[in-house]
Amino acid sequence: MIKGDADALLALYEHNYNDLLSYGTQLAGNLHIAKDAVNDVFLHLWERHLQLKPVKNVRAYLFACIRRSVFHAKEGPHRLLLVEPALYAATETSYEEILIAIQQSNELRKKVRAALSKLTSRQQELIELRFFQNMDYRAIEQATGISVKTAYNTVYNAIRQLAADLRDVLPTLLASLFLLR
Repeated sequence: MIKGDADALLALYEHNYNDLLSYGTQLAGNLHIAKDAVNDVFLHLWERHLQLKPVKNVRAYLFACIRRSVFHAKEGPHRLLLVEPALYAATETSYEEILIAIQQSNELRKKVRAALSKLTSRQQELIELRFFQNMDYRAIEQATGISVKTAYNTVYNAIRQLAADLRDVLPTLLASLFLLR
């Protein structure tokens, strides 16, 4: 990427986007600021690729850039998006915080997947239709052939089961869902 390979930049972006967005959202408390921060960092990387110096841990460097971009976004226009490698090397605590944030995000995903896998196949199907495909109960009735009342009751029971299974992570999960809207 430093040598001007756009495919390398795209691969770097695609490989890190979700984790950077998740981290940025946690820092900013706002999905839109996080998305802007991620895109601004990669745009800035591309604009300055000839001036960049190699870093030992690219992923940690990107997280440091996102952190800096989010904090500058709260102050005003995005500026100084890239962290100088020497400055980055001196911020070991930030790197540890980044690793903790990544770990917590991955643990949350695993718990949600595990809770979803405990649902019946019908519950999983209806949760998918209702919340991931954003279908209303009439559309679910037409798609599946079950009544609106049955669909509503099945979704309600699935949500109750998910809430029970995710009780320990529910506040974090609800905050994440709220930020994504």
